[in-house]
Amino acid sequence: MYGLLRELRRTGITSLCFVFILLTTAVSAQQSGDREQWREEYEARINSTLASRRAQKPNFAEDVKRTKPDFIVYIPQVEPEELGDCYNDHFQVFDGPQGVLFATTCQATCEGALDQHVTIFKSTDHGKTWSSAKVLAGPKTMHDQTPIASWGFAMVSNSGRIYVIFNQYQEGKVSTNRQHTGLMAGIYSDDLGETWSTPQFIPQPRTCNDSPDESIPPEWVVWQRPLRLGKEGTYLVGVTHYAAPEFHHLHRTVVEFMRFDNLDDDPEPKDLSVVWLSTGEQALEQGAYCEEPSIVALPDGRLFALLRTGSGAPYWSVSSDRGQTWSVPEVLLNHDGGEPFKHPLSPCPIYDFKGETAASGYYYAFVHNTFDPNNPSPWQNRGPLYLIAGSYQAGAKQPIWFGEPQLFIDRPSGNSFYASTTHVDGRAVVWYPDQKFYLLGRYIDESWFENAPALKLNKDE
Repeated sequence: MYGLLRELRRTGITSLCFVFILLTTAVSAQQSGDREQWREEYEARINSTLASRRAQKPNFAEDVKRTKPDFIVYIPQVEPEELGDCYNDHFQVFDGPQGVLFATTCQATCEGALDQHVTIFKSTDHGKTWSSAKVLAGPKTMHDQTPIASWGFAMVSNSGRIYVIFNQYQEGKVSTNRQHTGLMAGIYSDDLGETWSTPQFIPQPRTCNDSPDESIPPEWVVWQRPLRLGKEGTYLVGVTHYAAPEFHHLHRTVVEFMRFDNLDDDPEPKDLSVVWLSTGEQALEQGAYCEEPSIVALPDGRLFALLRTGSGAPYWSVSSDRGQTWSVPEVLLNHDGGEPFKHPLSPCPIYDFKGETAASGYYYAFVHNTFDPNNPSPWQNRGPLYLIAGSYQAGAKQPIWFGEPQLFIDRPSGNSFYASTTHVDGRAVVWYPDQKFYLLGRYIDESWFENAPALKLNKDE
């Protein structure tokens, strides 16, 4: 309740509005827990998805080559009675112990369906072949009564323990979106992902953006894999925090950050020391939508985050203290005084070409190079996907400058790049969910950087 009262004081909302807000919240909470209503809402979408994918299945072997992948991690089976897998998203590949590659993804029959779950794959031969999907959390099929689990992300401790953290939906407790409203849960494996601990909940702070009904968990998403970019090499990751409906007149989403301080001590998930940074009124904002941060390290010791917004372009922010505080977001230009990159409300990840924490000065990001101002919602056709190659510019206001967009995926729609990156045999690989369906990987080589601005470094850097 304190969050709502704070907003009422800050914005001067009248008592009549206050009553309306309370009623709206009560109705939302009451209606959202109806599982049968949920099933009815998605039935037509699920049937349509299955019919379409089953019709396409004979062509999967050729269609999967459309984006020129070098690695094929997973081609869905489209058999929901066995496993709902037509939807694959938030594809996070990471290096595990003993040279094993792992990958987590959020999977379902279709996005937001009753069988949304977190899965893991692994490869013992540098990504050439991969295991079948293992469900770590959530229901396997539409008939499974287990509450959905979403948006898993992994971290590996110094001892080799693998943690997977995810959003665990609580039946009947939702703000505006079941996929995003949930408690933070965690599991771990000490045997290369063969067996996993029982899920435990990780405490989360409530902020002024959460529902005044404290029985409704925060609405949050982590989509980029945490990297060891925090102080003393701790894991740091950005968080999209959705505002409760009562505060949509202020914003829909803001960006916060989490740092995992004691993960290398191998604690139980419930005992993880999670430090929340730039939260509440200090969260990063940009209009109605500011979300889905991805982070790289700069040669000068700062961190650079790229953010998706609803304004028609990505925005950026920097941190001079390893993620504890961040600058006010600014629109991403090709260079200081240059032009913004057109981009809808869609993922715009950025990666270090030389490695996750290399601070190499060479970076690549992905944009759609288009924006429809008449339909600024997340559901506009995002079109093909383009790679922009960039380099660090010492002394510049915007520390990374970029070259011209280069076509990366030519599919006319369905390109939503919830991707990740690793190095395989010394070569950079971007791992991506093609159309949120196939799970693929593709090498990134020096040829993409031919039109990038020259790297500019001070002599003492």
